[in-house]
Amino acid sequence: MGDSFIIGDLNSNCIWDQWDRWWNHSDVVKELSELGIESAYHYSTGEGQGKETKPTLYLQRKKEKPYHIDFIFAPLNKLETMNELRVGNFQDWIAISDHMPIYFEF
Repeated sequence: MGDSFIIGDLNSNCIWDQWDRWWNHSDVVKELSELGIESAYHYSTGEGQGKETKPTLYLQRKKEKPYHIDFIFAPLNKLETMNELRVGNFQDWIAISDHMPIYFEF
C-alpha cells in the first residue's frame, strides 16, 4: 500500500456491526491494520472504534444525533509524524454541512 491514504465519508462505524454480517466496519478496520494502515483519529486520541467523543456527522443537522463516520486512514509511518488532528465543531460548521471537517497535518 505504500503511502496510500483512505479519506472520506465511509458511512460506517462499528456501532452498526452485526455479528452475522460478513464484511462490516470492524472487518475493514482489521484488514487495513494488517496492511499497516490505521485511523488517524483513533491513533491520535487513543479512543476505540465506536467510542469516539468527537462526531464527524450530525444526522439531519441535529446536535442530538452525533455519529463518527468520516475517516482518515493512513500508513503508520505517516501517523508517527503527525503534528495535528482535529475535528471541526458543531457551532462553526453546522450551517455549512452536517459533516464536520477533519484536519490532519503531518
